[in-house]
Amino acid sequence: MQIDAHRVGYDTRMTQLLEWSPLIIFFVTFKVRDIYWATAALMIACVLQLLIHRVRAGSFKTMHIVTTCLVLILGTATLLLHDQRFIQWKLTVLLGLTSAVFLGSMVIGERPLVRRLLEASFSEPLAVSARSWLLINLLWAAWFAAFALLNLYVAQNFTVDSWIKFKVFGFPAASMLFMLPQVFWLASKAVNQPAAASPTAPVNPATRAQRLRERLQSRFAPAQLSVEDESHLHEGHAGAAGGQSHFRVRIVSEAFRGIPSVARHRLIYAAVDDLLKSDIHALAIEALPPDKT
Repeated sequence: MQIDAHRVGYDTRMTQLLEWSPLIIFFVTFKVRDIYWATAALMIACVLQLLIHRVRAGSFKTMHIVTTCLVLILGTATLLLHDQRFIQWKLTVLLGLTSAVFLGSMVIGERPLVRRLLEASFSEPLAVSARSWLLINLLWAAWFAAFALLNLYVAQNFTVDSWIKFKVFGFPAASMLFMLPQVFWLASKAVNQPAAASPTAPVNPATRAQRLRERLQSRFAPAQLSVEDESHLHEGHAGAAGGQSHFRVRIVSEAFRGIPSVARHRLIYAAVDDLLKSDIHALAIEALPPDKT
């Protein structure tokens, strides 16, 4: 599938609404009825979120699957036994599993999980050492473990209303404060790329392909990467004017594991954003995780 770079767009607001919808529905239902109605509403909302994401992205999201399974199991126990503690444990179990996954990524795979997540937020390469990434990853694992325990403490020692506020407002706000200093620090580590050449200046196709290859290699550390210049197939195309061109990319990287196809393309476009404004008119992309080759 070939997509003109200047035509790509994503409805990020709809995506964010989808991600937050179960929590919003849970909170509103609790305020209108009680914890048991809110639990039932959360179970339905999580299932709908799972299915809607499948329809929109073409695949299931791992976090949605895990969350939905936990909500259905603990929610069913809450409703059948009429015991709110089960649904209150959900956040602790989820955060505990998340902490374990972050710890496991330090010994499984080429890069710790936090590096895969945070590097995806920057279009420029980051001058951060492997040791620093391990320390940040360990910090995240400790953060999730600490909040898993804190959730149990709040659930056991405070009212249900206080726990709801902690879950809906406290945890997201604290997470934002936890992440912001790291984002600013990483932004200071971004390596500026050379200024893009003027669109009207002649550019050697081999140089364009080389820049594209180097960017993808530094950004995704691919196990396989091929960059093919197909400009000769598009002679006369409006996008070929001004020294821009067409490329076909096939990239296999651990960074794409568990990510839907559309999101993989989005990561690639973000990584080569400045090249799209000068050297590249359109990309034909095949982006795969190692087990899909």
